[in-house]
Amino acid sequence: MILSEENFRALADNSAHGWLVHEAQSKRILWANRKACEAFKYSVEELRALKAHHMSSQDPNYRREMGIAWLQTVVVTGSNRKIWKYQDRNGDDFLTEIFATLVELEETGPVILVEFRMLRDADGMPQPSKWVEGTLDRLMTHTSSGILLLNQENRVEDASPLAANLFGYSVSDILNKDIRELAATDVDLDAERVKAELMKPEGSVDIRLKVANKYGQLRWLAGNLDNIIDEGGLLRVLTVRDISGKVEWEKRNAYQEANLQYLSRYNAMGDMAMILAHDLGQPLAAATNYLGGVEKRLKNGSDDDRGIAYGVEQATKQLQRASDIVSSVKRYVRRIESTTSVFDLNEAVGESLYFARLRAEEKGVVILAELHPGPLMVMGESVLIGQVIINICMNALDEIILPTTQEKVMRLRTERDGGKVSILVSDQGRGMKESPPADLLAAGAFSSKKDGSGIGLIISEHIVQRHGGHITYEPNQPCGTTVRITLPLEE
Repeated sequence: MILSEENFRALADNSAHGWLVHEAQSKRILWANRKACEAFKYSVEELRALKAHHMSSQDPNYRREMGIAWLQTVVVTGSNRKIWKYQDRNGDDFLTEIFATLVELEETGPVILVEFRMLRDADGMPQPSKWVEGTLDRLMTHTSSGILLLNQENRVEDASPLAANLFGYSVSDILNKDIRELAATDVDLDAERVKAELMKPEGSVDIRLKVANKYGQLRWLAGNLDNIIDEGGLLRVLTVRDISGKVEWEKRNAYQEANLQYLSRYNAMGDMAMILAHDLGQPLAAATNYLGGVEKRLKNGSDDDRGIAYGVEQATKQLQRASDIVSSVKRYVRRIESTTSVFDLNEAVGESLYFARLRAEEKGVVILAELHPGPLMVMGESVLIGQVIINICMNALDEIILPTTQEKVMRLRTERDGGKVSILVSDQGRGMKESPPADLLAAGAFSSKKDGSGIGLIISEHIVQRHGGHITYEPNQPCGTTVRITLPLEE
């Protein structure tokens, strides 16, 4: 049986999540389901005509350029997940968790399916005048939520059947019980800070509860402990919902983050091993040749002291170069297990350029670096950021050494713009595809290498995102590509 278009629309419109379908190349909206239209307060036809800035929050952390860049990562990697803030027709912001997937369609070509669910805005509680309305909205939003009424000592006075079931009991079983008898909480409800918050008329505390049934199986609940003012006085309401799946996802995500750390450091070690194997070969071979010539002259009884001295001098220079390479690698590897700290981005760039120049000199490429005159302090792991810089530089060099690239020059500069710092790496290679839209950031950037896996760029993207930054790809003039790595400045 094949679903008809009408049946598919019915399924999509009954989803609890909003769906947006974007054209992969232009990022314009092609279609939206009913939940998405309700969230934005636009019809499908109106959404199709919207520009990105009409849907993007005015919050600088969620500007449209970042949204378009993020959609492009989905085109490159196939899928991605993010917390994002949209804006509806009335100019009101709403926070969502979005999951996007690249889908190949026969008729339209590749599209991006964005699925989003509404989140509680992390910016804080609404204004008191809107607080009760906001609380009711949350209760309506989470249709699978259980509700418990608590007294000021956090004992259960009443509960919905669903709430009792989430704790593994009937309603009568949990009455008059302290909530901590039913589950372990991640927040100490006796802490002075928490007690002070719950003494406020509009006080609110977010908690997470771990429930174990009699078989030892665990269930995780997310709870909102809120005070509500009504005619009868102050009510304390605990709204709970099952987030066991979310917690499992968080555990998997934590594992993936740890694996990313391992892969990043493993790649760093591999890069250093390749440098030792490749770049040490040249000075050692040259030194061997010079010393071989000296040995031959001595065996022949030559009295050409100048020639012998020249050979020894040149061999010494080559061995010193080999020693410098080993010292640089040792310094780099010694810091691979470094922890997060404040460091000067210019220094990290300088260390990374050393390894990039080893490759560039071999291929006859000139590297022109222009560093910001003052220190650019950022918070993070300098080795991982250095690995990103090396990776971006190596990709640029791969493009520059192609026979089709006329200018054998790679340009790198660092700059500061307000609370942000950037590293820009430019080449004049093949660059992006012809006539890309202005907001099509990563299409074609380094993607035409037939043997390229893209893993290095994906890992680099994750590293930079974990440091609170982002990577964008822009057309260079008159040709080629500029890669911009942006990180938050540590004041």
